[in-house]
Amino acid sequence: MQTLVILLILWLSVAAGYLLRHRPVRGVGRLTAWTVWLLLFLMGEEVGGNPEVLLGLGRIGFDALVLTACTAIACTCLAGLYWKILRRKETRAEGQEGNDSTEAAIPLRVQMRDSLVIVGFFFIGCLAGYNGWCGFLPEQAGFYALCLLLACVGLGIGQNREIRARLRRMDKRLMALPLLTILATWGGAAVTAVLLPHYGMADWLAASSGFGYYSLSGILITELRGSTLGTLALVYNILRELVVLLCAPFLRRLFGPLAPISQGGATSGDTTLPVITAACGPQYAPLSIYHGICVDFTVPFLVPFFCSWT
Repeated sequence: MQTLVILLILWLSVAAGYLLRHRPVRGVGRLTAWTVWLLLFLMGEEVGGNPEVLLGLGRIGFDALVLTACTAIACTCLAGLYWKILRRKETRAEGQEGNDSTEAAIPLRVQMRDSLVIVGFFFIGCLAGYNGWCGFLPEQAGFYALCLLLACVGLGIGQNREIRARLRRMDKRLMALPLLTILATWGGAAVTAVLLPHYGMADWLAASSGFGYYSLSGILITELRGSTLGTLALVYNILRELVVLLCAPFLRRLFGPLAPISQGGATSGDTTLPVITAACGPQYAPLSIYHGICVDFTVPFLVPFFCSWT
């Protein structure tokens, strides 16, 4: 139900932004940044206030880190390779409309500052959750913040003429990116199974198939395989999302604009969308949303499928 609400808010706000394109709403970018910080704080508060997650960070955090590293390397490298192939073909066929090397050229100093701010809000949230300072917040505070964030993003997309034009001209070959993300994630999980054989291949594939959708995947795996693997999946999927929130500009610079989107997995259409848009440029927002929706849709099917393996 929440997924439907999120998609409805996103598309309604895009429609509102389009209707208001001649009178754009001011301050949307600033409100988006503030909402990202709030969401990171609430995310940290949820982690710090959950004893099971804290226990998992100490007991199986290393396993989650290895899985995160393997899948991140696989996703970013494959996305980077695919981007280079597409660029090479386009360059041979015709001159490109714009030089991608100048898109989203964010100075390193600004990248470091933004990453430190994000880390700061997350850890302040962890501290607040651990000490119980935010007991007055409603249970759905994170969801409300996410809805506000998506409303801001949708308004920005609807008001931006370049995004609409790019969406109409989006390269159909980019529609294969969700499949590449899924395959690369499984490849990273397979490498992890070789490095850490105390879990079976099916366990690693199930944990990685959350693709950043930590709430649903953690619940499903806990129900089907137990709390230990469920906690590992929860920590891994949180880390996967954090990699994008902290490192999106660096991933874009090193591997191209498809890399942050692929690493974002199921979150590229919502929570990591503003960060991806800021790092890669607003022209990649439609692709990021499409990618997130496609990958998100597979989670309820793939996680139970791998959990059913014996």
